[in-house]
Amino acid sequence: MKIGARTIKTGIAVTISMFICALFDIDSVIFAGAATVLNLQPSVGLSLHNAREQLSVHFTSIGLAVILGYTVGSNPLIMGLVTVLIILIGNRMRWKAGSVGGVMAAIFILSSPGSEFLQHALTRSIAIFIGVAVALLVNLTIVRPNYREPLLTKLTELNNLIAAYFALGVRSYLHLPAVEPETGDKKVKEIERLFRESQKIYELYLLDLGPLPDEGEPAEKEQTESALFTAYLAFNKGLWQATRDVLFLAEQRRERRLIRGDMPISPEFQEILELLENAMQLFIRCNDELTERLRGKRDLAPVGELRIWRKLDDIINRWHDRFPSGSYYIHALVEVSILTDKIRWAAKESSRLSRL
Repeated sequence: MKIGARTIKTGIAVTISMFICALFDIDSVIFAGAATVLNLQPSVGLSLHNAREQLSVHFTSIGLAVILGYTVGSNPLIMGLVTVLIILIGNRMRWKAGSVGGVMAAIFILSSPGSEFLQHALTRSIAIFIGVAVALLVNLTIVRPNYREPLLTKLTELNNLIAAYFALGVRSYLHLPAVEPETGDKKVKEIERLFRESQKIYELYLLDLGPLPDEGEPAEKEQTESALFTAYLAFNKGLWQATRDVLFLAEQRRERRLIRGDMPISPEFQEILELLENAMQLFIRCNDELTERLRGKRDLAPVGELRIWRKLDDIINRWHDRFPSGSYYIHALVEVSILTDKIRWAAKESSRLSRL
């Protein structure tokens, strides 16, 4: 069984918070430990966010408990009422993680003897502050997580898989081999898993960067890099949608040709397919260049301009002169147009991102 850094940090933080409470003779060390666990998060940014939230919940809960405890008294009905009020206020204020700690604080205070309400409120407050402070200190000093490299690794792994599947889909259209359903299902599940993992690490990475700079202020290197990661994740989502569209077009072309008896491919259409094959090679080079850019390479040689529409225009005109009408050829023209646009977008977008 492996013990992760966060598990060790949690144990250390709880030990420190309880030791501080014992050193200064502060009661309710359990509450300090609970506050520590609630605020020890996977990232520094998330820990800071939850600390602010926890403090707000704490002050609100203590205030409600003291007011109701002194004016109405303490009994199970009052405890239930305070619980409802804290949850309602938490929903109103959009507190995502602090309501449980607030309810705990209120119940601790309301369960105290009437003559000791203020004393218990003070000790619980001190315990909360100790727990939050220790959690932040431990998270900042002990094995501070670095999400940049895991994020870069996960995003490039995701891109490599999608780009390969995109190329497979284009080849399936150009050369008509069908993608086996089992192979397709396996790739879809793997890509969706990588998307979930990448999104999770990406969110932790952004939280660790802290707040974005104000408008007009120069962005730091990390903020500029985060913009590239954001655009790269969006590019992969677009490429994944394009891949599914291309696979659909390939299946439609196979069915259309089967219905027409698998007619021979005309020289003009074969020229179109070869042009698209060359365009795919350019996309692969642009995508590889983008990967190099993400890994820190700056002086990248230009890949070349994708002027596919101009070349395609002449070929289609010659093709249309031979086959001026018929739904079979119109379908082929529409498919080629869509496929050309998908490849062109993928190549130009990957080339643009490599220049950021």
